[in-house]
Amino acid sequence: MRNARAAAVVYLTLLVVVGGLLAHQRASAASIRTAAAGAPICRYGVNATGGSDVFTDHDLTQLRIGWYLNYEAQPSPNHPAGVRFVPIIRLTQVGVNGFSYTPNGPALLSAIAASPGAAWLIGNEPDRPGPSQDDVEPHVYAAAYHELYGLIKAADPTARIFAGTIVQPTPVRLMYLDLVLTSYHQTFGQAMPVDGWSIHNFILNEVSCAHNPDCWGAEVPPGVDAPHGEIISIDQSDDFNLFTERIVRFRNWMKQRGYGDRPLYVTEYGILMPPDYGFDANRVNLFMTRSFDYMTSATDPNLGYAADGYRLVQEWSWYSTNDDYFNGWLFDTATRQLSAMGQNFANYTGGIAITNDLHPWRLATNPASPFTQGGPVAVQLRATIANSGNPAVPAGPAVVRFYQGDPAQGGTQIGGDQVVNLAGCGALAVAGVTWNSAPAGMHRIFVVVDPAGSLAESDETNNTREFPLLIATQQTFIPRVAR
Repeated sequence: MRNARAAAVVYLTLLVVVGGLLAHQRASAASIRTAAAGAPICRYGVNATGGSDVFTDHDLTQLRIGWYLNYEAQPSPNHPAGVRFVPIIRLTQVGVNGFSYTPNGPALLSAIAASPGAAWLIGNEPDRPGPSQDDVEPHVYAAAYHELYGLIKAADPTARIFAGTIVQPTPVRLMYLDLVLTSYHQTFGQAMPVDGWSIHNFILNEVSCAHNPDCWGAEVPPGVDAPHGEIISIDQSDDFNLFTERIVRFRNWMKQRGYGDRPLYVTEYGILMPPDYGFDANRVNLFMTRSFDYMTSATDPNLGYAADGYRLVQEWSWYSTNDDYFNGWLFDTATRQLSAMGQNFANYTGGIAITNDLHPWRLATNPASPFTQGGPVAVQLRATIANSGNPAVPAGPAVVRFYQGDPAQGGTQIGGDQVVNLAGCGALAVAGVTWNSAPAGMHRIFVVVDPAGSLAESDETNNTREFPLLIATQQTFIPRVAR
């Protein structure tokens, strides 16, 4: 919602034109043994505004944030230890089909090298018309995403690429994303590869300025032919039912498009409307607390991210640290001390215990479909381990073991002990062994995490998981028919 947050002028100027001056969850699970009091929490982030000195002149450790973004691709100087940086690449449409992006060239390669394994956001509100945000048509976003995905992955295979970062997940903006996916498939012949999805979740009016000059808010996305989307009043800016409804809607959309097993980040949200529009600190704090309660606890076995205990949202970021042009600022710009809203944030996170919940999530083999003509074969087993807890700093080391058969009933260990270290919020790590001389037939493979119980966890019952594995002796070849 920012271009050095120039969007402020657009949004509130239009508000004035239209309005005519319109007058804890405290985790009960056991903490990790080594977790220090006040450790950063992976789920909570902030949108860092105010330039490069935001971490120098403001004590953000009070908030216990686990991550932040600053609308750039390079991290801010002096950010706290254990706090992740989420880089953003800004997009610009050039002509009908062209695009540029910032940073680019050597500056982008330097940014990638500075943040190995980062979650990269491609674009910032590409669905927002006007000069303040990225404003690119769906087919242009698809082309830019394709180029940047390949470039970043080539430079850092561990990087995770997040698509979207739309203003709000309303029906008209899901139309925009559907056009992106369709264009990508038509142009590149495959589904768009996405490691995770990013959304903003403001509650803003959606009226096309081409159809109606009373068009405050988020407008209608470029490339979508509609006079309006959702019609929202200013007083609905903290409508909590709309807030939660949109998250569920987006999770449904992800599942229906084949992305249900990916994380979802709400990378910017809050209350933009100023106090003199009726949104004083108490009202903002109520919305903040309710949003924290909801996103911490909202789960759905049909929609949520299985690697994170089926939570709907993995991580979220509050707008903002100190932008007092809009509401929700966590630090007073004059004193650089916590505002009433910052104190509410700090009070909430201050009561959260650091917890871990490691569990086996998936098992893959190499070869993918093991086959033997009769004798034993070597099969590589690779288990993906997840942590549904909340530490920002990786917990561990945690031992991972593979067994042929149930270890509780005399199963045989395959290979040696492996080790993983994992942050929370559904973070993943892979542990692998080679099963030499694996015989033909159907096998029960068990993966066990932390078998000795060395790490205190919120759920000790999900550390073992069984996976079936068939080593076949017959193959059937089916001809591929194309037209």
